[in-house]
Amino acid sequence: MSVLDRPLSELAAASEELLQLLRRRDPQYLEALERRQRLLEQIRQLCREGGAPPSARAALERVRQLGEACEQEARAMRREAAEALAGLGAHEQMAASLERLAAAAEPALLDVRA
Repeated sequence: MSVLDRPLSELAAASEELLQLLRRRDPQYLEALERRQRLLEQIRQLCREGGAPPSARAALERVRQLGEACEQEARAMRREAAEALAGLGAHEQMAASLERLAAAAEPALLDVRA
């Protein structure tokens, strides 16, 4: 058993948790992301000190795959957020125009037939 086995297992679990939170659009994904980052740093340090043994390769590959899946979900969230923000702009413009109509002193402004 290498010194990397436990941290790699924890990293895989943290990565899986992060992926699930991203898929559910749960705001707690930020805490999971920070936890995953701390574990990544710990593993990097351990690898620098003693290198990654061959037995850790499968776990590292799983973590890499989970990381890619997390990145895909994060990109999807960014796209959704950008679309939502763009939609808000249109709603704000409509609200402003409705406010102007409601505040109109001239009833003729609301008379479409005129």
